[in-house]
Amino acid sequence: MLRTFNKTRIVFVFALLLATLTSWAQTNKEFSRFYFKLSSELEFSSPKAVLNHSELVNLNENYVFEINNAYGFTKAKIENLSRLSKTNFTLKNTFRIEGLFTESEKESFLETLKNTDQLLYAYSARTTPIAPPHDIAPITNNLENTQDYIESDPGHNIRYAWNNGVNGAGINIRAIEYGVNLNHEELDHTNTSLPPNTTINASIINTSYTEHGTSVAGIIIANKGTYGISGLAHGANEYILYPEWTEEYDYNRVLATSNAVANSTAGDLIIYEMQTYGQNDNFVLAEYEQAIWDLTKAATDAGIVIVAAAGNGSEDLDDPFYNNYHARGDSGAIIVGAGIGNTNHAPSSISTYGSRVNIQSWGTGASTIGYYQWVSTNYGDDFNQSYITNFNGTSSATAIIGGFTAVLQSYALAQTGNYSTSQELRTLMVNTGIPQGSGNNIGPFPNMQAAMLSLDNTLSVDSKSVSNFIMYPNPTNGVLNINLNSFNNAVSLEIHNLLGQQVFTTNLTKSNSRISVNNLSKGLYLVTVKTSNTLTTKKLIIN
Repeated sequence: MLRTFNKTRIVFVFALLLATLTSWAQTNKEFSRFYFKLSSELEFSSPKAVLNHSELVNLNENYVFEINNAYGFTKAKIENLSRLSKTNFTLKNTFRIEGLFTESEKESFLETLKNTDQLLYAYSARTTPIAPPHDIAPITNNLENTQDYIESDPGHNIRYAWNNGVNGAGINIRAIEYGVNLNHEELDHTNTSLPPNTTINASIINTSYTEHGTSVAGIIIANKGTYGISGLAHGANEYILYPEWTEEYDYNRVLATSNAVANSTAGDLIIYEMQTYGQNDNFVLAEYEQAIWDLTKAATDAGIVIVAAAGNGSEDLDDPFYNNYHARGDSGAIIVGAGIGNTNHAPSSISTYGSRVNIQSWGTGASTIGYYQWVSTNYGDDFNQSYITNFNGTSSATAIIGGFTAVLQSYALAQTGNYSTSQELRTLMVNTGIPQGSGNNIGPFPNMQAAMLSLDNTLSVDSKSVSNFIMYPNPTNGVLNINLNSFNNAVSLEIHNLLGQQVFTTNLTKSNSRISVNNLSKGLYLVTVKTSNTLTTKKLIIN
């Protein structure tokens, strides 16, 4: 009896020791999550079957984890989304891995993931809640009412786009200048960043250099909330600043520009917040430098949109001194001059001008964020809550036109499924803009409503229409009437938002139907009526 008890106790102690060791080992591990995507050309019968592919076999042997599809979509839903995509984008073969890992295991696990054949991307995801956009205490006033350039003349009427659900969605934005304060309360929860492995040079001690980029980013991408200002293209995918002066490559504008171009594709927007020296060392547009012009030409030929400052040198680009520059031809960039922020739209005295300057915007008194000694309002005496009302020159003008261009490109993408080129957007803004006042040429003042309506007339949704249905009221605030003109065959109705996502669908069984759209947010939508061999699409505004 005693021997049996001792043996039992030994087994119990061993089990307890094993449990303790296991518990101790687990305390060094944390719950981790990874996402990765493989080429859509690969076929897998299930997520677990993925573990037989390439380097993933090693993961299966060396770690304990679970693998699942990344999204809560069925295979049929993913296939349907792929068919709807106008850019052939697909969510196919995107997976999620979850398990307990030590820090070193996590790094080696991710490294193995990244070495997998036909990998599109792999990364470790956050597993703790990310705070939503918020106002750093003390409370910042709502300052959007100081941004007169958002409203109708003497503003660019960008609110017309916002009211129609257009805010830069689908557009990637890059900027080239010195620095940006990523901790500002208007930027810290937006997708604003520096490129990987890039450090702003510590030699830049003058905040007028580094905070210049903060002011530009504020106009373009600032959070649109209940406090502070609102970025014109606050719905853009991302905003990446490529610094001219870094710890990694010291001061090198050409390298910064080439890095921005190399990491952009057709439809992306690059903003040149740069100027260079022209005649008598007066400031002119950056592309006066040949290498920058070459990069600009290569970029716009590839479908990348370039918006660039004319420069603050009061210089006449039509002077014979610049004949060699003009002989290069058109770089394709949208060159921006600085105007006075009133309905006269006359040029600012500091703006470089001439036939090469395409359009203008506010070069005086633009409200934005950023710190400048003596002129900033710092809520709570906090550098990260700094606001100004006098951002000036071709700097403010180019920032505003940069945001304007991103919003207009977003609308063109939604209407046609394609990006417009730099030259097409430039022509559209020039042709629909408000003529400038008297003075040196800096071009017309773009008008968002006029530009969007012009797009409506010249660009159409791809359709094979034989049935012109009637839809009213439009705009609507909740109820939509559909009249099929006595067409009685099988008809389906779909509503998509400007991102191409289907947000409503139904079958119409009568010539006259009444449907509720109360659950849809305010904005612009595309309503499509389909029969077995026809398709008709119209725009719908929900107030």
